[in-house]
Amino acid sequence: LYSFFVADEPPVPEWPYTPPRAPEAIETLVQAYFDNDYNIGPVLRVLFNSDFFKAEDVRYTKVKSPVELVAGVLRLTGEFDRPRYEILDRFNQATFMGQYLNNPPSVEGWHQGTDWLDSGTLVERINFASQQIGDADKPGIQAMIGRISAGLGEATSPERLVDACLEEVGSLEVDESTRRTLVNFSAHGLSQKSGQGSNTDRQHIADVLQMVAATQEFQRS
Repeated sequence: LYSFFVADEPPVPEWPYTPPRAPEAIETLVQAYFDNDYNIGPVLRVLFNSDFFKAEDVRYTKVKSPVELVAGVLRLTGEFDRPRYEILDRFNQATFMGQYLNNPPSVEGWHQGTDWLDSGTLVERINFASQQIGDADKPGIQAMIGRISAGLGEATSPERLVDACLEEVGSLEVDESTRRTLVNFSAHGLSQKSGQGSNTDRQHIADVLQMVAATQEFQRS
């Protein structure tokens, strides 16, 4: 439960070699489990009301699984309002990232956390997210661009545009170096499109959204 809802933890069998990140928090959940006759409901209540669940230092410490990443991106793009054959392509994308649904590598399941990341899967993850989020033809992205454009108006700044894009993809918070890179990219695009019309404006918003999807924070939760 801690690994699923709070932060990535090494599996219990690895603890003799890799100590747990938060043994006190895990012990709190264990005690709640025993105190409530092995009922998961009260354990979840303890978890969601705990300080460690709300702590700042656990934000963006979980690496999204491939399926979490793909599903989250598809919710943003809004391209599937019902099951369609094309969704198999997205299923394959998760497989390329290392998670073949209903076919784990062992009965233990998939290893979590940074085990999802290597030089190949990381490229797949970034390419998938940035290509999908940067596609201004997708209905969900069109809606996001419309809200951003309406909120910013004609006169805007690179900082406001970046903040609006971060808000649209899920109130994403990025570190200062990432934010500076996004603002510089936005500023360059705004200077290039000055006076060229609303279509260019919308494409630039899509470009900034694409850059946001390529950040390390977007890969985490």
